[in-house]
Amino acid sequence: MRTSNFLESELILSLRQNATGDLQLPASKSISIRAMLLAAMGKGDVTIKNALISEDTLVMRDILVELGVPVSLFADSSNSSEFSSNGQCIISGCDGFFPILEQKRRITLNVKNSGLSARTILPSLALMLLSPRANCSVFLDGIERMRVRPMSELFSVLENLGLKILFHKQQGSLPCELSPSTKRKITELGIDCSMSSQVLTGILQILPFLNSIFSKKIKLHALGTIVSRPYIDLTMHVLSKFGCSIVENLPGQFYTPALSVQSPKNFTVEGDASSASYFFASACIGGGPIRVYGISEDSKQGDIKLLSVLKKIGATVKWGDSYVEVSRKGRLRGIEIDCLEIPDAAMVLSTLALFCDQPTKLTNLSSWKEKETDRIAAIVQGLESLGVSVHQKDDSITINPVPRLKSAKILTFNDHRIAMTFSMATFALKGEVRCAENRVLKIENPECVEKTFPYFFEEFSRLCSEAVPVITVDGPTASGKGTIANRVGKNLGFNVLDSGVFYRSLALITRRENIDLADHLAIASRAKTLSLRTKGSRFFLGPDDVTMAIRDEKIGLVASQIAKYEDVRKGLIMAQRDFARLPGLVADGRDMGSVVFPKGVLRVFLTAKPEIRAKRRFKQLIEKEIPCKLNDIFQDITNRDNGDYNRSVASLALAEEKATLRIDSSSKTIEEVVEIIVSKYKSLS
Repeated sequence: MRTSNFLESELILSLRQNATGDLQLPASKSISIRAMLLAAMGKGDVTIKNALISEDTLVMRDILVELGVPVSLFADSSNSSEFSSNGQCIISGCDGFFPILEQKRRITLNVKNSGLSARTILPSLALMLLSPRANCSVFLDGIERMRVRPMSELFSVLENLGLKILFHKQQGSLPCELSPSTKRKITELGIDCSMSSQVLTGILQILPFLNSIFSKKIKLHALGTIVSRPYIDLTMHVLSKFGCSIVENLPGQFYTPALSVQSPKNFTVEGDASSASYFFASACIGGGPIRVYGISEDSKQGDIKLLSVLKKIGATVKWGDSYVEVSRKGRLRGIEIDCLEIPDAAMVLSTLALFCDQPTKLTNLSSWKEKETDRIAAIVQGLESLGVSVHQKDDSITINPVPRLKSAKILTFNDHRIAMTFSMATFALKGEVRCAENRVLKIENPECVEKTFPYFFEEFSRLCSEAVPVITVDGPTASGKGTIANRVGKNLGFNVLDSGVFYRSLALITRRENIDLADHLAIASRAKTLSLRTKGSRFFLGPDDVTMAIRDEKIGLVASQIAKYEDVRKGLIMAQRDFARLPGLVADGRDMGSVVFPKGVLRVFLTAKPEIRAKRRFKQLIEKEIPCKLNDIFQDITNRDNGDYNRSVASLALAEEKATLRIDSSSKTIEEVVEIIVSKYKSLS
């Protein structure tokens, strides 16, 4: 992404009041990565259905491909979700050994910032490098944060197996180099699980193969309290789907009679409970109901236990066959919460606490310090920037609610969960409704959510906008939709959105930041952080008043060009939905009712005969003393209609099909059209 002094690249979120709607969860990252590695180590082809496509799973894919494993990971076009981060992954297993390791060479692998990928691929590599077939060294590294994350326990376990490890910077940390080694004579392994459960997960996934190469059942002993125990249960569950039963004969003592994994032909990943946590919290704060699809009541994911906590705080939880629905039944109560078994989902409680009637205390947070960042420190810093009093002691924090939050910039430290957690702070507290424009939240580096939930902010914005009554007015060029939308908005006291302003604003940014107009990916990326604000009839990008600049004819031509890109239109959706605020919104454009607000309470398609629209446009231009010819205007409107109705992206035909009220204004006055729309809205509401 290109940046400039003109506009900051952080995401700006305005004040929100309610949340409701349905959500299809992204697939579980934890399950996806576990299944990918087991499929790679097994035998035969495995189709992993509903696999997550995110930064972390792409890291695991790239690692496996580098190791010579055939992997195809692609989006599922049949997915009904508007923004899908799920797809299919087809892997051809190597039957317990990556053949590339037989070659006399040096392989370099980059785990980037994926702790789970690092801690699961390392044991697999160690296993294979203990084989007489191994003839290859492996250099493993990641980003700077991965170099300081706790790995020493895992390396110690692997060295006990006999693996040769050369540490290039610091003992027990990345980067390191693994070499072909000779196995030691062992019958059991002790693993300290007090800092991370991922070490035990990594060893459990190779346990059947260890039994094979050591010719006896290897026993694993978890030393101390297992942090994030539900993730171990999840690992055992996934292993069982690959034909490997793990036995825990005593607490913390594991073994398996299996000598390999038995890959299924198909494996389906369920929705991610950790990702669901932010929307469960949104339902509590914003009232709900929010219905989340893709997860079941008998899920093995530990973070599903968050729902039990939310019930104690004040939530209502209802389970269906393939969904769970959460709403708020009264006031939210601040309580003391043990977060040991919900280490990831518990993070949302730190912002949910802002809306409780008394202090909230979160305990057993030690694992938070060893994640993508020190999450305790990041949470405390973020809360304090909002003006919240936070008391930290050892591995607990106490959060005291305040009457009003401050506008703030949240530093994410490139941690996806910090970014998603603090999005909850955009909901209004009591008494804040009237100052909606005076409190905003800036999220630094919002792209970090791509690690697990690439379209989080788009979905969050959608659910908040669906809680607001929205009237959409779509129609062809010169149909009068802008005039009508403004009149309807004034009549009802609603906010008004001119969608064209967004495309013009983005066009202005591309010009000022010298973004190539052919580079639709760069433009789409920039669209996601568009911070367009209004004050009365004026428009601002960052600190700059751009009201006149975006009306320039050249900017209009650029806007028309970039609006043809589907990914650009998707990139702007969140910014447009951000304008849906109480008491309501009237939005005009070409795809407001079909794409941006498909669940608007009233979706209008406004049209008129081309000759009538041409005469209206001619009259407008003459009144402004702009030279023009009626025939030229008519031809221009006809040409634009042909293009608009037949374009592949955001066609007007689609908008017309989804309209709940179609109005031909050829023989109607402005006042008559406004009256039709207002009356229809009042009858529906």
